[in-house]
Amino acid sequence: MEHQQLIKMANQIASFFEAYPDKKEAIDGVANHIQKFWAPKMRNLLKEIIEEDKIADIDPLVKDASKLL
Repeated sequence: MEHQQLIKMANQIASFFEAYPDKKEAIDGVANHIQKFWAPKMRNLLKEIIEEDKIADIDPLVKDASKLL
């Protein structure tokens, strides 16, 4: 899967949870969604992209949630 597409999907998840007033709850929501619905290969690629800082336009909620995966 192309990196940009993966980040686009993750950012869409984050945009849903941005409405949550509690930031920790929003981060947990993003992490739980990715954990439940993404294949391990996709989760690992997301973490790799974030760790290597390959793409600049990653939502901060996605970055924080990736630490919980």
